[in-house]
Amino acid sequence: MAGQENQQYTVLYGRLSQEDERAGESNSIQHQRTLLEKYAKEKGFENTIFLADDGYSGTNFERPAWKKIVEIIEAGQVANLIVKDASRLGREYLQVGYYMEIYFPQKNVRFIAVNDGVDSTVESSNDFNPIRNWANELHAKDTSRKVRAVMKMKAEQGERLGGRPPYGYRKSDGDANTLVPDEDTAPVVKRIFSLCAAGNGPKRIATILTKEQVVNPSNAYYRKTGKSHRGLDTTRPCLWSSNSVTSILNNEVYLGHSVGLRTTTISYKNKQRVERPESERFVVKNTHEALVTQEQWDIVQEVRQHKKRVPKHMDEPNIFSGLVFCADCGKPLVLHRASTMKKAEYNFKCYTYGKKGKTVCTPHHIREFELKAVVLEDLRRVTHFARMKEKQFAAYIGSKNTLELRREMNTIQKDLDTMRRRREELSKLFKRLYEDNVLGRVTDEQYRMLAGDYTGEQKALEEQIPEREARLEKLKAVSANVNTFVEKAKQYTAIDEFTRLRFLAAYPEQSTYSSADFLRKLTAWYARRGIKVECVQTDNGFEFTNRFSGSKRNLPTLFEKAAAELNIRHKLIRPYTPRHNGKVERSHREDQKHFYSCHSFYSLDDFAKQLAVHNRRSNNLPMRPLRWMAPAEVTVQYV
Repeated sequence: MAGQENQQYTVLYGRLSQEDERAGESNSIQHQRTLLEKYAKEKGFENTIFLADDGYSGTNFERPAWKKIVEIIEAGQVANLIVKDASRLGREYLQVGYYMEIYFPQKNVRFIAVNDGVDSTVESSNDFNPIRNWANELHAKDTSRKVRAVMKMKAEQGERLGGRPPYGYRKSDGDANTLVPDEDTAPVVKRIFSLCAAGNGPKRIATILTKEQVVNPSNAYYRKTGKSHRGLDTTRPCLWSSNSVTSILNNEVYLGHSVGLRTTTISYKNKQRVERPESERFVVKNTHEALVTQEQWDIVQEVRQHKKRVPKHMDEPNIFSGLVFCADCGKPLVLHRASTMKKAEYNFKCYTYGKKGKTVCTPHHIREFELKAVVLEDLRRVTHFARMKEKQFAAYIGSKNTLELRREMNTIQKDLDTMRRRREELSKLFKRLYEDNVLGRVTDEQYRMLAGDYTGEQKALEEQIPEREARLEKLKAVSANVNTFVEKAKQYTAIDEFTRLRFLAAYPEQSTYSSADFLRKLTAWYARRGIKVECVQTDNGFEFTNRFSGSKRNLPTLFEKAAAELNIRHKLIRPYTPRHNGKVERSHREDQKHFYSCHSFYSLDDFAKQLAVHNRRSNNLPMRPLRWMAPAEVTVQYV
């Protein structure tokens, strides 16, 4: 068209929305084209071009083909515009009326709607245009209402509402409405939750995934299905954004729940999507396989609630963020660290003292490494007690937790009862005040003053009561899951490490049988490297010794029998002094930091495989105590 500015066209325009497509073949684009071309030929219209918008709603005019038509109309290159019926032009009453009554006459464009008998050159054919356009818009409104009702019903039943499956899932082969974990992306989702639980924020997680060249959600979907969508950038397939990570961490679908109606359009005319309030969403639980546990989800949400942005010059996040408070004023302790400080100088200071000085709170601080040492020592003490005295520990935790919960619940319940009574009193006072004002007992000025006070108090109560109720429900839902805690206490102490050249193995449980088997395996493993094991040092757990057993004190464990058979001396550390196994404890902390906190295990076999890889990698890392040589190198030299 560029070289034919003076040439005018007869534009044949077709449009089909998704709702019209469901109506059948009569509204198809091909059918519209055939009808319009036949009409143009019979009526003698020449120099025709056909333009169509397939899959676009008639309630707005943001359509590519229509924009092209407006462009050539503005260039003065359109003499006639022909559509099947007025609804193909659009279903927005005011906008369609503007085009038919004002725009087309101004631009000298003849408008024809074939099936409606509308021709802008025949004045009598335009008499019913306003009513026809209003009916077309009413049809769009009614269709939108029906579609929304169907979507709501599906959401209430936990059915998927279409669209691409969430990252980490795919559609089931047998049922497109059922989600199943995707073998390629589900491990990435699990790792994202593990990284966040370890204290990493969305931005840091995105940086880690980008550095490791993990394909981002939009490109992963494109590579698997070949379908493009908004936001796809194939030039940088491994670039992650913090928004992508945040949306994953906030999505309850990974708990195995179906979350319906998360977004909606502003209206049937405005298709812009907006987030719906959580109270208006529908959550149906346990509709598909979960990728994270409820416990891990709660930990992640708690971490994110207290998470603070890590300074750019700092590598590690503050693991105590939102958890450490001043004993004097009750305000949070803030971690103070700078690039000019040594790590041993990092410290927590009182926020109140730092902002308002010693007139409000006293000057005091605690170094970060000291706080870590205190917490770690306490964890060791608790986990050791949990392992040695399981029943007593369970009883203690249960009674302590129950007592504290009961106290807090009673306090909150009393506050709620008081607030509710006061709310009822205020409602009665309002009625009496209004009656007194009507009867003249209270002047208008007094009424306004008292009503203002009552309104303020009532508003405060309306805000405080839901908060108290939510807290009470949360406390009711909390239970002291002692068995789970004991299992986790065992899990923390399940890794046994003996030398700088380490040998790690995975077992389904911690027992004297598994300990004996581990001893035999490590002896053979070191022998293959030319090292003879002569002494093994352990703690005093029942998996190693009966030293503290009441009835079996004189009976050797399977571990001790295995050590005797292999002619290995068994050395026990002093009770409650894990520091005497210093190398093991330090390597344990490194494993927690670089392995357990950022890996997910889906079975014992998977755990064993990942642990073996980690074992090989750690044995080939240079260490300062070894003069920056790797344990494997030192072993070769030693042998």
